[in-house]
Amino acid sequence: MSKNTLSELLWGTDQYIDENALQVNLTRLRKTLRQLNLENQIETIRGQGYRLKELEQP
Repeated sequence: MSKNTLSELLWGTDQYIDENALQVNLTRLRKTLRQLNLENQIETIRGQGYRLKELEQP
């Protein structure tokens, strides 16, 4: 998902939002996922955005 798409979904605009705000929210999301034993499920695509990895089936 592109950074613009994330900005649109989170803040209701695709206008550039301080990149730090997006990073803070992703850090919080990753911390929450870690607590649920789902760490490393968000992959950073440098210069483009982020991608969720497929969950492994037990």
